[in-house]
Amino acid sequence: MFDQGPNRWKGFVLGLAGGVVGTVAMEGYWKAVTVALGADPRVATTDDGVDALKDVSLVGRQHMKEEGSTAAMGRIAFEQIAGKAPESDETKSVLSYEVHYAYGALQGGLYGAMTGDRGSRDVTDGALFGTALWLLGDEGAVSLLGLTEGPGSYPLKQHLARWGAHLVYGLATAATVKALRKAL
Repeated sequence: MFDQGPNRWKGFVLGLAGGVVGTVAMEGYWKAVTVALGADPRVATTDDGVDALKDVSLVGRQHMKEEGSTAAMGRIAFEQIAGKAPESDETKSVLSYEVHYAYGALQGGLYGAMTGDRGSRDVTDGALFGTALWLLGDEGAVSLLGLTEGPGSYPLKQHLARWGAHLVYGLATAATVKALRKAL
């Protein structure tokens, strides 16, 4: 009788599950790329002189040397809660994974809420979603927040590999949300 509109909460919950699946797929991508290239491309940096895009943080450097954005976020949260830095490498690793999976689930939840009952139309939705996360989050926000060096600190090959990881995440998330919507 009355059009209630899309069920955004249902979409959010389905998206949380999709985001976890997408994050697992992204982890698989990184393992495959590391094997194919013989090294993890995420650790490469450039030292080709002064570059305006090497430090773009608006709040100063928040990460430690050779610390990724999720590790930095995990360390910062731990310091705020515990009042001290995590001591063991195992704790640092767990914190990094927790941040990565929580962020992946949250972004998936937002994707599910945005698409409502419609679900993804096709592969394009997932590809656009992954590309937006890469461009706005990985290339933009983490550098602006000082959680990594600026984009100019990394070679093109690394940017492309990270885009690939986010495409895999977006496609897996969209496919999972679509499948769950059909099943439920």
